[in-house]
Amino acid sequence: MNEEKRNKLKIIVILFLIGFFVIYGTSMYLKYASTKINKGGNENINNSVIFAQPNLQIFDYKEQLNAYPDRVSIHYPYLIVVHPDKFISQIYNLETKQKEKKITEVVLDYFKGNSVYNKQGYVTHYNNKNLGLLCDRAFIKSSKEILCIIRPDINKQDNKLISINSQTLEQKDIYTSQNVLTAIYFDKETLYIGEYNFVTNKAFITVNNKTTPIDDLVNIIYPMDNKMYAGSFKSLRNNQSESYYEIINNNNNLATKLVGKNKIVFYY
Repeated sequence: MNEEKRNKLKIIVILFLIGFFVIYGTSMYLKYASTKINKGGNENINNSVIFAQPNLQIFDYKEQLNAYPDRVSIHYPYLIVVHPDKFISQIYNLETKQKEKKITEVVLDYFKGNSVYNKQGYVTHYNNKNLGLLCDRAFIKSSKEILCIIRPDINKQDNKLISINSQTLEQKDIYTSQNVLTAIYFDKETLYIGEYNFVTNKAFITVNNKTTPIDDLVNIIYPMDNKMYAGSFKSLRNNQSESYYEIINNNNNLATKLVGKNKIVFYY
């Protein structure tokens, strides 16, 4: 092979290598871009859920919640946003960071496809079963047991916590107090209850029958990062400033600690 042919062969090899790397680089770029699209752009998700009324930031979603009767509650991993005036409830999953479903009822609690709701605001149902009473708040303890805060006299604030067998509808008293019960949560065999005395304007947290004061009325109780928290929404009682507190329950000592004001962090 003479010098001229060797030079031509070198040029052909170089051009081939250039073409190969261009094609390979293009294919890898397209594959990576396609993977990002298929993942739904998760790298752009806001990893927090923060409530600074009326703005509720739920990852990349936004909700507007006005004062009562709009409400938000949590039964981990589900966050429930309720607009009673519109009979609309939005369910978000804190683990998948996605909106799970929309329910056209006033939902009191939701867990793994099951829901407790006030049908048209008049009577409480568990899925399609009429429970025969009206719950102000509820928590799905199991598929057979619903915790429900009821008012024996609908015209009075006085209320109590009962348990309802979702199959037999048998009722059992769980907890009564001289205070009004404002929130409930059940987790790891532990029952959390928010209480408020409207005569003395004092708030309390009760954990398995142990009670301690807290600075503001408890509107929501929820877990976050293996700890329990209580949140207080804006009201005239707190000069329109929401706040949230850690519930500390160690060695039979129960206490609360203010974590933040002017916002409530539900997930980070």
